[in-house]
Amino acid sequence: MHITSLNLLLAVAIVFFSAKGCTAKPGIGAIAASARVASKRHPTHNEQLQASDNNTICETPDMLPEKFFGGFKLDHFENLDEYLTAKGYSWFTRKMVTLANFKKVFAKTEISNTFDYSNLTSKKDVFHKNVCLGNSFSGEGIDSTKHEITFSLNNGHLFEHHKPLEEGEAKEETYEYYFDGDWLLQKMSYNGVEGRRYYKKTHME
Repeated sequence: MHITSLNLLLAVAIVFFSAKGCTAKPGIGAIAASARVASKRHPTHNEQLQASDNNTICETPDMLPEKFFGGFKLDHFENLDEYLTAKGYSWFTRKMVTLANFKKVFAKTEISNTFDYSNLTSKKDVFHKNVCLGNSFSGEGIDSTKHEITFSLNNGHLFEHHKPLEEGEAKEETYEYYFDGDWLLQKMSYNGVEGRRYYKKTHME
């Protein structure tokens, strides 16, 4: 029997049972449609990032220097509360930031001039895949809002620029990363006030 004829008979049966005051069971077509809908799922956050970033074309041939790759755990900081105060952050936010644990991970990808970046904190973990130096992209910040994010390289120093795209307490920030001996330093400055975080390289888990 053709599928069209089967669907027609099912439709007639539904009308018949409805007229009798009975509750008709859903037809095969309806069950199949429901199954198709149920089988669909929303992609995970990482899958969405991967799908969008895989189409990225790097605007520059710049590559992240080899020494940046790996995991780096926060060891201590200097003048961080003073810097956050100068930026106008609330007391509560300053305490959350200064008490938080931080770990940075820069990982290689299959594309030679891109890298994956993870910002792992005791508050929230944030992941950005297939990052191109010099390319701006929309990504999530640790405040859970969208930021325009740009990584760039200048004289061996890595810069991470954030521009908030949504309402919230987050402010425009630029973080500078460079090495001082075995330390990876993250420097932030505003109106002459400078804060620093000191990271030590760790074994990848």
